[in-house]
Amino acid sequence: MKYQFASNACLVVLMPTLLVLASGCSTHQVISSPTPQTQSVAAVESKAMEPLSDIESSPVIEPKAIAALQKMGGLLRTLKTYKVDFKVSKDEVLDSGQKIMVDGTSELTVQTPDHFHFSTKIDEAHRDLQFFYDGKTFTIYGNTNKLYASVPAAATIHELLDVAKVRYDIDLPFRDLFSWGTDTADVAAIQSAIYIGPTKINDVPCDHYAFRNMDVDWQLWIQQGKTPLPRKLVITTKTEEGQPQYVSDMDWKLSPKINNKIFTFVPQKDAYKIEFAVTKVAAENTK
Repeated sequence: MKYQFASNACLVVLMPTLLVLASGCSTHQVISSPTPQTQSVAAVESKAMEPLSDIESSPVIEPKAIAALQKMGGLLRTLKTYKVDFKVSKDEVLDSGQKIMVDGTSELTVQTPDHFHFSTKIDEAHRDLQFFYDGKTFTIYGNTNKLYASVPAAATIHELLDVAKVRYDIDLPFRDLFSWGTDTADVAAIQSAIYIGPTKINDVPCDHYAFRNMDVDWQLWIQQGKTPLPRKLVITTKTEEGQPQYVSDMDWKLSPKINNKIFTFVPQKDAYKIEFAVTKVAAENTK
């Protein structure tokens, strides 16, 4: 049986995720007359939760969290050529309204300032797409249906991502990698920024931060040390039904060897060209 997914933007970006700081239950609710052993366990759990309790009552904006975001952005701005492998889990909503989580993988290859190739695949949603940008042309290609659309592109990745969003309503999931640490990053929109604590993502020591904007909650795990790369991102969109969540683990390769042919789309004989749909606002502005 095939399930139909509700029509939503197939590529949603930015950052959101619902941060649960307390579970809402305790051992005292489950065990009315705890043994000495369970009392000890409860005491240990209580002490383990104390830092999270402190976080809940801490200032809304912690300078440490904002500084970490800026430091990470500063590093990203220095990268010239790199590759990122994403392991993704995201919520999808069926036509029935039921929310399910699907898994996928993505791969981003970048050569700044004007080349990238991005591929993303989610089997359950029958989504298998590639995005090409070679400084002159921007193309989206569907590996499953063999359809593609191409348009003349802006001169830089930054400009292209803005045009894709405004004119075609294409909000690529890696867009924030190019905005953090720049003037386009809207730090003023952050309503809450807190440090959760140290942890590891795929054995890489990281610091865990949680942020809140008006429409989204988002968490970020940043690599410790001299290379503060983003290693995990969790996004919760509060304005959509069911508050869907997007989770992405990131594996970085800095200065990889790249074949420049990967950035340019060459249609196969069975590929069929279609046109990009233009947003209503963009269409009205061109009249």
